[in-house]
Amino acid sequence: MATVYVKQLNRSEYLSKDEYDQAQHSQFESALKQFKKEVLKEGILKDYRDRMYYVSKSEKEKAKKKSGRRKQLKQMYKERRFSNFDY
Repeated sequence: MATVYVKQLNRSEYLSKDEYDQAQHSQFESALKQFKKEVLKEGILKDYRDRMYYVSKSEKEKAKKKSGRRKQLKQMYKERRFSNFDY
């Protein structure tokens, strides 16, 4: 087994090749997790999916009205459902 001198692990010691590979893998996994979190937070994927296909202005407005109407109906049903209860 070969030993490798590793400095970037915040400790200076000799590691076996397997230990070194495992440490590099864990660093990669944490960096990947952080990258995914940042991409999700910034909304990059949502923006990408929105721009995949062209949607005309009128279609956007129709979708917005439809979603607004859906929210309004949902709120109405919720109010109606809970109005029968006496607290």
